[in-house]
Amino acid sequence: MKNKIVLYYVPFPSEKSANKIGNYLLVNEFAVCIQTFKVISNYIWNEKLTKGIEYIAIIKTNKQNEKSVYQYIASNHPYEVPCIIKLNGRVNKKYAFWMNGLIN
Repeated sequence: MKNKIVLYYVPFPSEKSANKIGNYLLVNEFAVCIQTFKVISNYIWNEKLTKGIEYIAIIKTNKQNEKSVYQYIASNHPYEVPCIIKLNGRVNKKYAFWMNGLIN
């Protein structure tokens, strides 16, 4: 269990909104790293093909904090219908040791 990691993949409408949620999770020790990158998304919204810029946040946390991270994102996300994808994984021992030392 020590070398398990949880990643959340979450699109945001702006870099500012991604950073606002990400910084809260970092400062309050729920996550150890937030990576944000700009993408072009194509999707159907209100029965129309839509294309727009979004910012994807990859949020790294451990199993102990996964529920807190999910609840905070879900409660504070600016989208009416946010996409919050959780991925479970394993990391190398050195990264797991560093991660769990910061947020455990």
